Amino acid sequence: MIPKHLYRLNEYRISEFADGRLWWDTHSGFGSQIGGPCFVYGSILLIGTRCNEENGFLKLEFNGTLKKLPLWNRTRYFCFASTLLDVSSGRNIREDRLQKRVSLSSMISTGSKTMIGDNLRAFRLGQYQITIAPDGDISWKSCGGTNRIFGGPVLIESDILFMGPRKFDDPQQNKREFLHSLRALPQWDRTTFWCRSSALKHVLPYKKPLLALSPQKKSSIPQTKRMPVKRHRSEYVKQAWFQMTDYCADWVDELKARWPQRVWPKRKKNRAIGNKID
Repeated sequence: MIPKHLYRLNEYRISEFADGRLWWDTHSGFGSQIGGPCFVYGSILLIGTRCNEENGFLKLEFNGTLKKLPLWNRTRYFCFASTLLDVSSGRNIREDRLQKRVSLSSMISTGSKTMIGDNLRAFRLGQYQITIAPDGDISWKSCGGTNRIFGGPVLIESDILFMGPRKFDDPQQNKREFLHSLRALPQWDRTTFWCRSSALKHVLPYKKPLLALSPQKKSSIPQTKRMPVKRHRSEYVKQAWFQMTDYCADWVDELKARWPQRVWPKRKKNRAIGNKID
């Protein structure tokens, strides 16, 4: 079937057909390309799993045709469907269930949900604790193998919970206390899907990444001042010259001490005779 519209999204070509289906393909290997289905879920384009491979253009030819296409503008974000998990089961989402949710989302709003005013402030999602602050900010906490509690921010977009990178530690609570309080929390049910990593990306390439790591100031390491090369060489030459002259002076003194004493008077006598002849 011939696509109705073609779009460009980074290295992917998005094809839209007359029946509303979306398909992605990209270059792979030598003269071949791979592809699979993709879905619009709220304001996110979900790129499905690869299910097709066929002969196609060479890489330069494929990129040349890709640059001529307009940018994908149907959604603000995109991510890979393989990174999403089902909240109820904690497993990866099957494509048939995802397709049903996509068709259902066209009738139900899947925009970002505000959590301000909720009575419940903490939930359990697998081994994570999801906490809602009074101002609506959401964060996650979990425990590691080193008996440390750490956490980071959370973003909810289009009925999907995205966990951001680790940004803080909680030294006031140990692992045993955390797991005990985690079991007593109710199950998270405010979204249908969730994702362990911040896999949500902007469609526009110049946008800043969501839930990115905050830049940390590096401690300045004191460095010893280095002499310029020319100055260093001149200092070395001076030092070597002084050492050489001192060594030569010592050698001359030693030579004079060992020289027969009779030689010096003879030389003085010859000089005196020469002066008389003149």
